[in-house]
Amino acid sequence: MLPYARAALAAADAVRETLADFTGLLRGRVTFGLVSCGTGHAFDVAGLLAGFHTAHPAVEIALTEDTSARMLAAVRAGELDIALVGLAEPDPPAGLSLRLVIDEPLVAAVAADDPLAAGSGPLPVAALRDRRLICLPRGTGVRGVLERICAGAGFSPQVAFEAAAPQLPAQLAARGLGVAVVPALSEAAAAAFGLRTRPLDEPRARGRVTLAWRTEGPASPAARALLDVLRDALPVPADPHPM
Repeated sequence: MLPYARAALAAADAVRETLADFTGLLRGRVTFGLVSCGTGHAFDVAGLLAGFHTAHPAVEIALTEDTSARMLAAVRAGELDIALVGLAEPDPPAGLSLRLVIDEPLVAAVAADDPLAAGSGPLPVAALRDRRLICLPRGTGVRGVLERICAGAGFSPQVAFEAAAPQLPAQLAARGLGVAVVPALSEAAAAAFGLRTRPLDEPRARGRVTLAWRTEGPASPAARALLDVLRDALPVPADPHPM
């Protein structure tokens, strides 16, 4: 009887959600995944979620912060309704729809006395061979891009420090602990850390953050409404690169 009972409960939930949708009163629960760098960028995710909660107080929002790889898998499996994630691969994962939010070149950031700081122009990826690197952890979009471009240059990156906090790689590099591979820093930000930055001479070296959801769309009206809010409010890169 258990499968029938579960089916009956699911049907009852669907009826309640449909009635709420028609009456304009959203109810239910939305699961939203957020990559670490999404909290420190120019757009205000916390403000968007707070505004949605004010407009729809009967909707419960469950927020998860994890690596991009695990959150993409969770969206595909239906465990997350929506996620803001870093993308490592050039092609979108099967079964998911994406909306690009951030698209920035990756740079090598080093202390002012590092030999790489004396050069000018783009830095060949091969120059990172045998250097102690500082990057985001495995499973993040930036780390996946670093591993892919290094493999294309014929070597495996020697990542000495992994840091999930967005600013920590730059802080470690400024203290001479290695070369940080991070999304592009403004001149003011690099100067504040005491860093010199050089773009990588590889067009695929991009830090990209995307909004992700199942191609067929979130199941609940509440999740669909939040997705609409995020798609309308989050920025679109001025010159997005093909995914």
